[in-house]
Parts: sequence; C-alpha cells; structure tokens
Amino acid sequence: MKRGLAISLCAILLAACQAASGVPSKAPPAAPTAAGTVDIPDATVSYYDVSGATADELRAHLNALRPAAYDGSKGDAVTTWYIQWDWPGYGTGSCDLAAATVTYDIKVVFPYWIEPVNPDPALVSRWTTYTRNLATHEEGHVDYVVDHYQSVDAAIKGATCTTADGAAKAALGAIRQHDLDYDADTDHGATQGATFP
Repeated sequence: MKRGLAISLCAILLAACQAASGVPSKAPPAAPTAAGTVDIPDATVSYYDVSGATADELRAHLNALRPAAYDGSKGDAVTTWYIQWDWPGYGTGSCDLAAATVTYDIKVVFPYWIEPVNPDPALVSRWTTYTRNLATHEEGHVDYVVDHYQSVDAAIKGATCTTADGAAKAALGAIRQHDLDYDADTDHGATQGATFP
C-alpha cells in the first residue's frame, strides 16, 4: 500500500495564501508559449479559461474563477503536489527500509486568457508579463518539491520499521514549512512581478 501526503500550494495574488512551496527556478522563467500556455518542467499543467477585453474585466474574471487550494483559499494559480512512499513489509516490525521508494506527482492549475477579437496590444503584453511571472513563481514551488522529495527517502532509510512513517511525515513538514516561507518571502509572487493588473 502506498503512503503519502497531498499538499496543495497556491500563488494567491491579492489574497492570503495558506500553503506554497519552492525556491526560485534554476531554469529560465517558464515563458508563455505562443498559444498562451506555459511549460513548467516536472509538473502537469491544466488551465481554467478567463476572458475580458480590459485589465479590470480580466481581474474580475480571475477573481470569480480562480481555483481553490486544499484549505479552501483561492489563488490565480494553484500547485498541488503529492509525495508517496512504500517499502516491503510496510506497517510491520519486519520491513526492508533499504528498498523504500519515494515518488512525487505535481499538478499546476493556471489561467488561460481567451483573447477577444483584436485585443489591445498593451493588454496582451501586460498579460504575457503577468503569466510569465506567475509561472516563474509556480515553478519555484515545483522545483523545491523536485529538489527535496528525496529527503523523505533519507528520513525513511534512517529510521526503524516502527518510526519510518513518522520520519517521512516529519520530512514532509520541512518541505511544507519551506512552502510557507517562500510565499512569505515573495509576497505570494508579487515580488517576482506576478501581479495583475
């Protein structure tokens, strides 16, 4: 049986974020593609559609449709990650922690602007900058999980059969705390330019 913990992370702009994760991306910023989508390595990105011909209309639509994190708080983009672990003999006094496996699954929900006919070029530029910066913030969440999920493996392998599950959860706690610190340090992406309008 797989064991793990799901954590939702969010970049909440103009609202309070309850959980987030990451460090600034080591790769170039996740720039929007010509179609308006983003590429965030190591994560599956899905989209919710927003519309509007002005910045205020777009902001109102974002506010109405932005996704909720696991705790009910909402953000313009939300990253959800799940780290799971397993080992032979899980839950017994006779197990093989050396054979433990730890994996992750990361999903990002991101806004996608359905542009009006002949959109204002200044608004297109503003949106492109905003989504690039928002993607950079979300990529920071993703990168931290990818760079640190193996700390769960190390915690398991440094424990005993009876303490390994608790050790894994404690390692997740450290990742979760970094999530909170990252959002506090970046003001939920605002210091990275992820504000709109």
